[in-house]
Amino acid sequence: MTSEPSTGILLVNTGTPDAPTKEAVVRYLRRFLSDRRIVDLPPLIWKPLLNGIILRVRPVKTVKIYQRIWTSEGSPYTLHSQELEAAVAQQFAADGHTEVLVRMAHRYGNPSIETELRSFKSRGIQRVFVLPLYPQQAYATTGTVRDELDLQLAALDYSPELMFIEDYYTEPLWIEAVADSIRPYLADNSTRSHLVFSFHSEPLRDVRHGDPYKQQVEVSSALIAKALGLSADAWTIAFQSRFDDAQKWLGPFLPQKMAQLSDAGVENSLVVCPGFAVDCTETLYDIALHLKIDLNAEGHTAAYTYIPCLNGSVAHAKALASIIENQLEKIS
Repeated sequence: MTSEPSTGILLVNTGTPDAPTKEAVVRYLRRFLSDRRIVDLPPLIWKPLLNGIILRVRPVKTVKIYQRIWTSEGSPYTLHSQELEAAVAQQFAADGHTEVLVRMAHRYGNPSIETELRSFKSRGIQRVFVLPLYPQQAYATTGTVRDELDLQLAALDYSPELMFIEDYYTEPLWIEAVADSIRPYLADNSTRSHLVFSFHSEPLRDVRHGDPYKQQVEVSSALIAKALGLSADAWTIAFQSRFDDAQKWLGPFLPQKMAQLSDAGVENSLVVCPGFAVDCTETLYDIALHLKIDLNAEGHTAAYTYIPCLNGSVAHAKALASIIENQLEKIS
């Protein structure tokens, strides 16, 4: 008879709509855009705007984006997340941790943090490790996961021994996994190339308020470039996915950087997104598809290769399992 697990591992990412339909996208965006970590406006001002024009206009474009990347099996984000959950669970089992239950949860999608915590509680799990799948921590990612975690633990009256892992931007196995994912593209590229590390941007106000994201992005990129043996002029950092133009965002922005490289005669750039654990709309659509259209429309040569995220790879699973196992050893 198999005993119940004593330790719950909760991997948390952002999420995706349940379907590429207007109704599902509206539900997702309402939850996402209601988060004060995402839109820092007084609710009395923001909620009428959100429930009025924004949720009537924005989903029209967003649905089309999801429909472009959706597969016959479902959302690539969901499929990769499920593969990663299974790979991490398999890694723990291979390492002899039979007492561990691994689950994937999503801050704004399904299954939710609440759902998985409720499941942990019903199983009697009294030790929980939470790993937000953002290598570099930020107010709007790691911070909002912690907000929701605390809220749901209180609502469920659930008080397990809790370990919350803030970041893993220097984790050696993760650095190695990202570098190994890039290496074949460098080896296959005989033309003059340049490696671009593209990260989700964030408001400059967060940087000014002490958010460590920018500094962690720079450290991660430098460590990956070092592992690849790249010279300082062979790689650069850029940012993507600004939410709005009402405030200043962390740059340089990816489209402008790619245009500069094209104009400088770089024949084929490589773009990788080490801040994303699995591929999603920001990588599969914004970079792999739409960026080329924008660059060509502006007269720039859009010869670049997008390098996929680590997704459900064995190397990714080993890195994440190692992060948690190191913490398990400290408290055992």
